[in-house]
Amino acid sequence: MLRNGFDIGDSDLQYPDMAMRALVHPPSPRGERADLGWPGLRSAALSETADDDEPALVQFGDEPVLIQNEPSYADAVRADGHQFLFQVNEEGWPVAGALEDVIEEYLWGYGPVYFYGIPGDDGIVREVVAGFIDF
Repeated sequence: MLRNGFDIGDSDLQYPDMAMRALVHPPSPRGERADLGWPGLRSAALSETADDDEPALVQFGDEPVLIQNEPSYADAVRADGHQFLFQVNEEGWPVAGALEDVIEEYLWGYGPVYFYGIPGDDGIVREVVAGFIDF
């Protein structure tokens, strides 16, 4: 979720004062009542790809792939014990094809948002936080 009125020139681009929040919920089955759905809401699946010509919307790894090569942006979120989980690359938005009408503008400067979390003893991350926006 992104704060209403967000602008890439605002000051809340880093943890803990991020304009963005991640909501984590347990998995649930797909509903059978299409009449209760939100018009225009679509679903998509994540898949592994090695196509370097096509930027990934969601990218997983041990370390973030930075645009500005400024690892200090993650200092505060790492200091609180969080570790990198994944990034959402705005360059990877599906602007062509079945979802092209969903994206009207790039909200966070055509760059990634990096998400962090703390795995429990069982390895499951129950809270995900937005670490910073890199553009």
